[in-house]
Amino acid sequence: MQAYAPPPASNSSNSRALPLILGLAAVLIVLIGIGAIVGFALVGGNNDTETPQASANEPAPADNPQASGQEQNNQSTEASRPPTEQELAVGDSVEVEGVEATLNGVRILPTTDFDQPLENPDNRFLAADLTFENVSDEAISISSLLELVLKNEAGYSASQTFHSQQRELAEGEISPGQKASGEIVYEVPPESRGLQLDYKPFARGGTYTWTIGDPQGIATAPQPEETTSSPEPTVIAPPAASDTEVAEAAKDYYQAVDREDWAYTYANLDASTRTLYPEDEWYLKNQYFADTEDLELSTIDVVVEGSTSDPEVGVNVYRTFTGGSSIDRYTLFVEEDGAWKHRFTGEENAIFQPGVPYDNFVASQ
Repeated sequence: MQAYAPPPASNSSNSRALPLILGLAAVLIVLIGIGAIVGFALVGGNNDTETPQASANEPAPADNPQASGQEQNNQSTEASRPPTEQELAVGDSVEVEGVEATLNGVRILPTTDFDQPLENPDNRFLAADLTFENVSDEAISISSLLELVLKNEAGYSASQTFHSQQRELAEGEISPGQKASGEIVYEVPPESRGLQLDYKPFARGGTYTWTIGDPQGIATAPQPEETTSSPEPTVIAPPAASDTEVAEAAKDYYQAVDREDWAYTYANLDASTRTLYPEDEWYLKNQYFADTEDLELSTIDVVVEGSTSDPEVGVNVYRTFTGGSSIDRYTLFVEEDGAWKHRFTGEENAIFQPGVPYDNFVASQ
């Protein structure tokens, strides 16, 4: 009888260990998954509540974006706002670079047979009474044409003109410690509103504004009085100069202009005009016009306006030139020391710009 070997012994301990290991691994995986889910949830919650930090390239957002934007807008508005101009009232003074300027007062001058508005017959003559004092150690120059502008509230500028009752301002150079006072006259529409006089000192910068207001509230100077008195004893007066003498004086003057004889023209200016122009300034500015216009006189006619017994006599000068061009000019002549001398009108002073240095005069043309 054949003997059989006994069956091998089974490894029951190994069989039981394997399921146990697999079970523990599954539990561990589940725990790791739960931990990951909880961690993501916590991180997501922090992102909803915390303020993001600034990175190296991106600034952190402001706590109040609306307030920050408003502050930036305010800063931008302030940066773009023009510098404030200094505002003054009638009677106030301002000192700029050694010049003390004062607007003493304003008045309306009457329209007369001699003083008529040029731009509109309804316009009025506004006179601004000013004083300029040199409080520096050096001579200074003033020019109403370049440094003063009368404007209304809409920004329109008025034209400077001349009036027979005007207290004329001696413009030009003022020595240290000296003053120059007088009136500048402007032609303004009667319906003007919010008039102001802007002072822009030449080459000294800044704008200084005197507020004047409406012309309706400005006092009007009285008309020249016509005296009616008892008859005076008859006095035989010396014969009045004839129109011919005035016309001849005007022709001689403008013929000297044509031949560029500035010494003759300067000597035949009346005293009030000559004080406005130093002799070298007179020569330079007249020579500038002669060189620029390059005209040769062909004919000249003079018509005397008014009476030669008046303090100043108006004349119309009509000139024609070779080539066909012509120039008509209204100007004044006055009798001084037995001779008729040329007096500039406000328009002529505006052309020659008294007191303005020659280089600046040329640059303004």
